[in-house]
Amino acid sequence: MRRHGGRLICDARLSSLSRQPKGFYAQTGQGTIAASMVINAAGAWGDEVARMAGLSPIGLSPKRRTALVFKPEKTAVMDDWPLVIDFAETIYFKPEQGRILASPADETPMPPCDVQPDEMDIALTIDRLEKLSTLDVPKILNRWAGLRSFAPDRAPVVGPDGDCGDFIWCVGQGGYGIQTAPAMAALTKARALGRDLPDGLAGHDVRAACYDPARFRHPKL
Repeated sequence: MRRHGGRLICDARLSSLSRQPKGFYAQTGQGTIAASMVINAAGAWGDEVARMAGLSPIGLSPKRRTALVFKPEKTAVMDDWPLVIDFAETIYFKPEQGRILASPADETPMPPCDVQPDEMDIALTIDRLEKLSTLDVPKILNRWAGLRSFAPDRAPVVGPDGDCGDFIWCVGQGGYGIQTAPAMAALTKARALGRDLPDGLAGHDVRAACYDPARFRHPKL
């Protein structure tokens, strides 16, 4: 990015985003930034950023997902163990560098926030682990939570806003952001620049219309 003249600005909380005849002005904790285009990749805050720009939200639903890491005392963890998910999808766990990463697979609706793990979710994870496996949980080494954001149809939202072609949505990954990052980047680039999808996407039957924000627009009566 730097080789192409880009600049990464950290600790720059967005306080306002105004649309101008020739672009946008973003007020941030690091000053005012002028831009001809905005890519809204704000995750759980995606609808909030759209509202700042005077645009309609798409109805994102941020949902908490909890995870914890522990090392069992009674069982040696093998790196070639598979990811295990119960049939009802109330828990999953997998090996993580000699330890176990586990989650209750929770999807608790939350407002956009700096989310923290809930103690009840931690307790449920341990209870389900000990009931469904021979693993013991002597001590939790790490715990955290994150917000996985979903559009109303649970598919990602990528493309120009219907009311402002220079406001590009890139939200709603639903927890699969890392796994889909290369494809999402290629799709976002193509939509932002008005280009055809690259062969790597089109060749796998990826269709831009499936992710277009316009699918949430209601026809005028």
